[in-house]
Amino acid sequence: MLLLLFSSCSNNKVLFKNIPENLSIAMPEAIITNGDILDINISSLNRESTLIFSQNSNHNNWSQNLETRKIDGYLVDSSGNIDMPIIGIIKASGFTCFEFSEFLKISLKEYVLNPSVRTKILNFRVSILGEVNRPGTFNVINQNISLTELISTAGGFTNNANPSKILIIRDANNEIETRYVDLTSYEFINSEYYYLKQNDEVYVKPDNASLVFDFGILSKIGSIALIATTLLLIFR
Repeated sequence: MLLLLFSSCSNNKVLFKNIPENLSIAMPEAIITNGDILDINISSLNRESTLIFSQNSNHNNWSQNLETRKIDGYLVDSSGNIDMPIIGIIKASGFTCFEFSEFLKISLKEYVLNPSVRTKILNFRVSILGEVNRPGTFNVINQNISLTELISTAGGFTNNANPSKILIIRDANNEIETRYVDLTSYEFINSEYYYLKQNDEVYVKPDNASLVFDFGILSKIGSIALIATTLLLIFR
């Protein structure tokens, strides 16, 4: 009965308690950071004038294999810059993809008439480990994913998960940040960690009751009780 009680408590996980009505959240745009690989599509009415700016000019930029596009993409270096033909070194880190596209248009006007620019982060991915059913690393094509969506993509929590203490490890331009978040409180929805950033790593810890059951005295009590019950049935 004691083991059943602990097991029931462990599995009783309620997320986002007491959520107020009409709660709204602005969906952030991804910010380009050092180490990102950018897919930059430049087009105009005169196709020949834009070919030199396309490292992947021999391919259909948006339909080819993702890994091939990464090889052909522009790498944001440790100083936050990319190196483009003719234009040379240009700042990319710190912009959203839309902002960078607009900024790049200004540099292109000298060489291309009425350029159209579309930028995408090719290596936007997030990882999740610990008490989820399918831990791993996931590519995010639309460059926007919430922590709850990632947990769902990973198959949801296991029975041992502790949703009140989830660790997020974030690389902010070569500086590592760590933060614990509590999914049992709706206040988490308003935090900067509700939506994940590229290369975020998430670790879902086991709860204390599960640790006690799996590794502590309760597991020994359960084994002893099982042996005692078996002996009573045999010798009574």
